Amino acid sequence: MATKSVLSIFAIFTILVLVIFEIPEIEAHDSECLKEYGGDVGFGFCAPKIFPTICYRNCQKDKGANGGKCLWGEGGNVKCLCDFCSKESFNQFISLT
Repeated sequence: MATKSVLSIFAIFTILVLVIFEIPEIEAHDSECLKEYGGDVGFGFCAPKIFPTICYRNCQKDKGANGGKCLWGEGGNVKCLCDFCSKESFNQFISLT
């Protein structure tokens, strides 16, 4: 009985260690895919009623990216992140909240 519980604890610990070591690779993948277009681009660059956004179109045209995503920060700060990995055009907004 004690052997089974020790093996179970060891298996859970091993799985947790493997998961923890994989997390930095996932974050690195995102940072390789998303590159900032350039500074605080302002509301017009990422206006929600324009589809596709100017951010999306300019990232394709100027940077050779697959598209662009808008990152909305506090106080109305907006950043355009050019996406070099994803080809999804429907999800163009990222919210920090």
